Amino acid sequence: MNTTKPCRGRLIAAALLSCLGLAQAAEDGARRPSWEEERDRNELADRQRHFSHRPHRGNDADYARSLMAAAAREREAVPNLLPGAKAGDFTLGEVWTSLGPARMNAGPMDSGRVSAIATHPTNSGIVYVASAGGGLWRSQDAGLTWKALTDTLGTLGTGALALDPSQPNRVYLGLGDTHRTGILDAAGTAPGLGVVRSSDGGNSWSAPVLLGDSSNIRKILVSPNNGNLVLAATDRGLYRSTDAGASYQLQALDGGDGKPQVWSIAWSGGNRFTVTTRGTLGSKIWFSGEQASGWTAAVGYDSGIGRATVASAPSSPNVQYAVTHASNENTLIYKSVDGGQHWTALNTAQNYANLAEPVGKLLGTQPGYNQMVVVNPTNPGIVYFGGQLRLVRSGDGGASFHVVNAVQTSAANYVHPDFHAAAYDAARQLYVGSDGGVYRSGNAGASWTPLNDGLVTHLVYGLSSSLDDPGDIWVALQDNGIFHSSNTGADYSKDGGGDGFWALQSQADARKLILSTNGGTYWSDDGGHDGDTLAYNGIPNGNALTVDQSPAVASGETLYAVSAGKIYRSTDFGKQWQAFAANGLPGNVRWVRAGRNAGVVAAIVGSAPGQIWFTLDNGAHWTQAAAPLNVDSDGDFFDLAIDGANRFYVISDGFRDGKSRIWSSANPAAGWFIGGWSGLPAGMRLNIVRADPARPGTVYLGTDLGMYRSTNQGQSFSRLGAALPLVSIAHIWIARDGSRLRVGTYGRGVWNLELAN
Repeated sequence: MNTTKPCRGRLIAAALLSCLGLAQAAEDGARRPSWEEERDRNELADRQRHFSHRPHRGNDADYARSLMAAAAREREAVPNLLPGAKAGDFTLGEVWTSLGPARMNAGPMDSGRVSAIATHPTNSGIVYVASAGGGLWRSQDAGLTWKALTDTLGTLGTGALALDPSQPNRVYLGLGDTHRTGILDAAGTAPGLGVVRSSDGGNSWSAPVLLGDSSNIRKILVSPNNGNLVLAATDRGLYRSTDAGASYQLQALDGGDGKPQVWSIAWSGGNRFTVTTRGTLGSKIWFSGEQASGWTAAVGYDSGIGRATVASAPSSPNVQYAVTHASNENTLIYKSVDGGQHWTALNTAQNYANLAEPVGKLLGTQPGYNQMVVVNPTNPGIVYFGGQLRLVRSGDGGASFHVVNAVQTSAANYVHPDFHAAAYDAARQLYVGSDGGVYRSGNAGASWTPLNDGLVTHLVYGLSSSLDDPGDIWVALQDNGIFHSSNTGADYSKDGGGDGFWALQSQADARKLILSTNGGTYWSDDGGHDGDTLAYNGIPNGNALTVDQSPAVASGETLYAVSAGKIYRSTDFGKQWQAFAANGLPGNVRWVRAGRNAGVVAAIVGSAPGQIWFTLDNGAHWTQAAAPLNVDSDGDFFDLAIDGANRFYVISDGFRDGKSRIWSSANPAAGWFIGGWSGLPAGMRLNIVRADPARPGTVYLGTDLGMYRSTNQGQSFSRLGAALPLVSIAHIWIARDGSRLRVGTYGRGVWNLELAN
């Protein structure tokens, strides 16, 4: 939240229970919770509820293989349209530009969720950050500036990162976002597959080396004593390489198929290691013999623990710490002094030394999501633990704990909560990564420096702009709330915490807006300075899962919503709602789209793959469309669009070879034309379809590899514009006059394209 603006107590902040000025009480005892603390209490549950209308997409290895192959074909087919091409090579006049968010107009900048951090062992200026949906980034000036290194890789979802200590230009990147939450089950981070390796500091990459049937890599560790020995923790087992990552072999752990979820790895000295797993035998800690072989279950920890994360002291690797949780979500911390073989519980019932709160609340209400441990490189008694809201330090080997971060953005020790990663650099400065990006401290956590300017890795759920003021942009983000720019993305302010789900603006008056977060839905008619909770008056349960802005009305103030399987319409921008006529339409509607012409509406009804229904007369008569042909058996009808000539478009999220993904029809009751065979990469899922409001027959597809356009009613497609990364598209906004198009990506922020006439 931007402190230079009025405190938005009646719009977002107070609805999240506390405005910024009330949340800056000292962390020295009982105090009123901040709005960020309140939103975090039920964040994951709220996210799951909000996106429950979208079908679950499996993060499966089959699709990951298919997607990576599609990306390879795209790199070969259109290299001149991808990031890294020289401007003179662009064959189209349409070139995408990034709208960030890259910087704030006041206060600290937050970026997207961090998966891993790695630092150069001798050069403190070189830092690598792996992001959940934005790929790998490198800084050569200790985080002042950043460069994206994997925009054309094929998936920007990453989960693990490691440098070879003996050859630090050798970089290992584990693909696949470890935490596929919220919209990314529906239209977000694409799954990854295996490990890629760079020998030149991330400038170029090998082909992925597959690790069995795993689809995300959680941790990679290169032995400090043998650069050929590499371990990789995956969602389907532990893998070992003895040839510097050229090949990997599954290691025998746990019962069943020997493929438990492996969450973390720690070095135990020599070429021995400790790992944590969760599988058929529950959660376990294991230690190895030399050369990472001969795994044995450790003892001393409770039998009912959940996910665990372990780290060792680089100067004394026999000293190790593990953070985990009990079945009641209480945080448990253990310590080993014999390389992970025996563990002793530390006292988490005690309060923090500087805050009247038990250490046992560290992981909060989402203990399987936010875990972080790192040990000082020269002092094994100094260790940091990260959880949901707190980042804590022990300077006495775990006898006592101090909170070293604040969640108030005005505090000198502000660090965005939900911690996932940490690393020390060569100058012994500590970097931590959270849902809000990267932060550094050189004074034991007394103060922190945000390093997120230019780190455009934001996970966008939705965005809105207005034809009335094209420079005005509202962006809804995973765990970064709502960002607002009034100057076409030159800088932003933060206007709410938690998850931002979607945003809408009037196209006739940009000051009128609706913002949806996990704290509620809010409206304003003065640009967000004042407003109130959107009550959904006229909708029986006072809530809606999906809201669509009708392009048929120039003002954009006619909305359609789905609630409890029924359609509702508002003609006053959401203040009052009426049940939309449903003559002949069955219940269980889960998706609605309005057409460019008045009275034309389409809906997806029922469970997967779903039925398609449409009306041409404002619901007086609904007609079931014919079933599209050649649908992938694993696919689901995912989105709809209707152009100005009343041509209907529907997409499926299937990806199997030879199966169709988009259909179009001028008379859906009679049948569908199968489109998209030409120019649309095979094996790639489609996330969103939009018809051009000013050009009948022109349709846009947002996919897991970027944007595509058809100008012939979906018969053939071509990649849209130049310089857009191979990234998952989560949202499309098109100006009603067809002048520009903006997309929200799940990992690379917001992009703008001025459309050619």
